[in-house]
Amino acid sequence: MRFRDDTRGVTVQVGAVLLFATIIIALAVYQATIVPAQNADVEYKHSQQVQDDLVQLRNSVLGTASAGDARPVSVTLGTTYPSRVFSINPPSPAGRLATETYADGTIRVSNVAATNAETRDYLNGTWTATTKYISYTPGYNEFQTAPTTRYTATLLADYYADEESSVLQTDQVLVRGDTITLVSVAGSLDTAQAGAVAVSPAAVSAPHKRVQVEPKDAAQPVTVSVPTTVSAATLQSQTGLGGRDGVSVVDAGPNRVNITLETGGPYTLQTARVGVGETPPSPGPRYLTLVGNDSDQVTVAARDAFNNPVAGASVVSRSERVTKAVQTTGEDGRATFALRDDGRPVTGGGERVSFELVNASGTTAERFVNVTVDRETIVSGDGGGDLVRVGGSTVFDMNDDRVTGGFNFTVRNEFSDAVTITDVSVLPEDGSIDLLSDDVRSEGRRASELYVEAEDGNQTFVDVPTRGEQYAYLGPRGMTLSTERSREEQGREEGGFGLGSVPLTTAVGGSVDVSPGEEATVEIGEFYRSNNNNDRSLDAVDITDEDVRVLVSYRRGSTSGSREFAVTGGYKPSGENFPEVTITDISRRGPGTTVEYTANANGDGDLSTVTVTTESILGTTNSETVSVSGETDTGTVRIFGLRPLVITVTVTDTDGNTAQDVYPR
Repeated sequence: MRFRDDTRGVTVQVGAVLLFATIIIALAVYQATIVPAQNADVEYKHSQQVQDDLVQLRNSVLGTASAGDARPVSVTLGTTYPSRVFSINPPSPAGRLATETYADGTIRVSNVAATNAETRDYLNGTWTATTKYISYTPGYNEFQTAPTTRYTATLLADYYADEESSVLQTDQVLVRGDTITLVSVAGSLDTAQAGAVAVSPAAVSAPHKRVQVEPKDAAQPVTVSVPTTVSAATLQSQTGLGGRDGVSVVDAGPNRVNITLETGGPYTLQTARVGVGETPPSPGPRYLTLVGNDSDQVTVAARDAFNNPVAGASVVSRSERVTKAVQTTGEDGRATFALRDDGRPVTGGGERVSFELVNASGTTAERFVNVTVDRETIVSGDGGGDLVRVGGSTVFDMNDDRVTGGFNFTVRNEFSDAVTITDVSVLPEDGSIDLLSDDVRSEGRRASELYVEAEDGNQTFVDVPTRGEQYAYLGPRGMTLSTERSREEQGREEGGFGLGSVPLTTAVGGSVDVSPGEEATVEIGEFYRSNNNNDRSLDAVDITDEDVRVLVSYRRGSTSGSREFAVTGGYKPSGENFPEVTITDISRRGPGTTVEYTANANGDGDLSTVTVTTESILGTTNSETVSVSGETDTGTVRIFGLRPLVITVTVTDTDGNTAQDVYPR
């Protein structure tokens, strides 16, 4: 038999070749189609996860600006693909998180003047600062249509380059009601990796302080101008700025919008600077403001461009009236100069004395103060004396509304004979805090607007009797409460058309004597802030950390005197601190509503639960409660039901104390 004439096929070898070719083709198809599709799904899911991380980063920046403490968050910049045996993955995609600069990074509010005379010397026309934005750029291999996400102008937005459009992930807080919030982002951050990175926003100048402002020119609107990568049309259609009477949003050039407010004011201006990444130094002192001016000392405060106190600043006075020419500001930014009686007469409204500091721009900021020197109150070592403040301040809740709206402090009589306290005048530094009411139907301790009790038990009160929604009006010059005579004071009454004027007559308990060397406690409360929102509601004020000027007038024998104290609401007894909660964003997608919040225990114990309650236009309610822990919490709660008309978030701490935030405010 000759093999060359054999025509039979070698079936085993041919089958093996065909099978191998089929496997190779299948693996090639799998590598070319299935692997990219699966990796694209992994990248898409990561895109959703990183969106949540970036929302938390945005909330952390705003929370740091509001509370003044760092709130670190973790952002997972990239992802990894599942392991494969017979196929190959591309390198793990890395994302980039960085601070970016605008061509013009100026944030500006113009045509504003502070209602407080001291602050108006600095804030009278235009306020400006610079800012950056934070950008996250994904480095996906397959999900090519993923957006670039940016924190800009207090909101988070997804930018789609192909369409040159933005989709907002959160609302803005630039303008809400009559509150203007401007947060400057500073620092340097640029990191790219596939894993998670920790970002801890730092309070460069925070927390923001409330400053009441009004249009400098009443015939012109107030304008807020901010750099942003989001267009005016998007802000109008996707945020709470759209559809508001008296508010307009227009583009003002590339990456800039102007928000015009024609509602008349007054407005509450809040400013702060937050650092991200490599944090810049504090902005340094910008101006001086007068805190206290009485017969033997003057207290001034150094503040930065964001209206926050500056410690370690040198303040100089060249007057011969001061006992020490140079003082350094303390942690509260204040410096106190003692005055001397050098024998020269002081006439009229007092002698003009100047105080200077070198501010952040290298120029001198100067403050002129008219001072008087009362020889009777100068401690000269020959039997003089004074009425002095001792210890700190305690805040309290006197009407069980879960807001610590009252405070007390203690004074001591260091004269050689008794003094009679006759009047107490009160003026908050924040001009928007303009109402006072105990909201209790009785008189005395924790029941009257003013209560004074001497160490020997001698006590008195001043009560402003109110009916319904009536409040004593502090006004721009404050209110004087006389313990000896009933007086008619200005009041405000809440009605269907806002707050109207109403006369209120005080009830008094008589004068109170303080013996030599003894102390007396002064209690004042509670404070409220009138709003000019469409709902014309009132806000109870937590007086903690608020600065209030209190002038205590007294009679000593045949002479009279007064002593001004700068009181900052401070310590709360353990277990009596109320937590705080703020609704930071609300988004509605599909059948549910997602509510974002930040909460803190306010230095007293830990948080316990957060409850979100919604009420629809039909009156139906839905509620969702989540358990939380620790001193602070930032989170989201999704709740289903009809489109909510009112949203309430309630936080409860481990002591059973609660706090609420309601939207709309």
